[in-house]
Formats: sequence, structure tokens, C-alpha cells
Amino acid sequence: MFKNWLQKRLLHPLPGVKAHETIWTYPRNSFEDGLNATPPARLSSINIILQRAETEWQSLFILRSDFGIHGGQVAFPGGKIDEQETKLACVHRETWEEIGVGPDQYQTIGELSPVYIPPSNMIVFPHISISENELNLQINQTEIADCFWVRFSKIHPNNIIQKNHYLKAFDMEKTIKGIPLGNHFLWGASAMISQELVQLWLEYQLHLNEPE
Repeated sequence: MFKNWLQKRLLHPLPGVKAHETIWTYPRNSFEDGLNATPPARLSSINIILQRAETEWQSLFILRSDFGIHGGQVAFPGGKIDEQETKLACVHRETWEEIGVGPDQYQTIGELSPVYIPPSNMIVFPHISISENELNLQINQTEIADCFWVRFSKIHPNNIIQKNHYLKAFDMEKTIKGIPLGNHFLWGASAMISQELVQLWLEYQLHLNEPE
């Protein structure tokens, strides 16, 4: 079962940069760069909630409200880690505040590789959670404009394209890599994180086909 395999796999070295760079428009700053940033990078946690969808799996994405440097972007529930707060406590708090889903509705099984985001000087720690049942989503409309499920096949590396896209952080349009999701476009750190997730899914498919 994917859940059990993934929980064990997350304890070992992850694809990290090799997965992230598949959707880079240009080389990105490393996690280590974030640790050495001046002023110190802020720390944040996100929650990648997964559910089984027929023969594959799907991930819950949000569309951030149109304010702030990352306004209007496709992302995952999450936010800044408060002082004296653990990464996991932040995941639980932010998930509840943004989409009204408590930790009793999912099981957090591990973390993906951290990512540094220079425009906001933030290090993101991605957590993987599994939900067995339908979630009762209650969107906080002051922070979230939309919330939707996306199957792994939709964020497969084969679906990566280049297009002109407005970048709020730079207040200009640039040609960048990303993945179309209906009327939305998945790019940047969230796209990098999603590619590591999909690489693990593809690795699992190979594992299933290995001879006994």
C-alpha cells in the first residue's frame, strides 16, 4: 500500500533538488542558503494532504487570496511557524485556520525536502498527511480563494510547460515553467514540492513492478 511504503520511504534520503530542478525556470537558492540568509529566513510549515482516488492518489491544493507577495498563487495549506511552536503544531494550526480541517481528520506521516523561497525569505518544511475519509472543508475566505483536489497524473513531469505568467514578487510578466491546473497555474516552490511528491509516486510504481 502506498501509504505504508511512503511512510517508510520518507525516513531515507529524498530526491530533493533532483526533483525540484525539473520545474525550475532558473537554478534556485538552496535550503542551506536560507539557513545562512541575512536577515535570518522565517520558518514555515505546509500540509500536503493526500487521499486515494480510484487507482491513483490526489493532493489537496489551495489558491491563496489575492494579497501579499504570494497572493493568487496555487499552494498548500500552511504558514509561518510561531515562536515556541513546533513544525508539526504549525501544520495542525494553519490547516485548521485556513481550511477548517483538524488533525483528527488526517495522519501526518513525515516530511519532504525543505525549500527556501528568496522573495519572502522563508524556509518551507513540507509535511505529508494522509486522509482516509472525505474532508469537511471550511475555507477561511480572508486567506483562501479556492481549494481543490489534483490527481498525481495531472502534476506528472510530462505536463510541465513554459508560459508567460505575471510574477507578483517582481511586478512583471516572465516566461516560467509550471503546470496548468484548469484556470490556475502551479509554479514556484509549490511546483517544486509537488515534483518531489510525484517522483516518490513514480518510484513506488517501479517498486510494485519489481520481481519478488
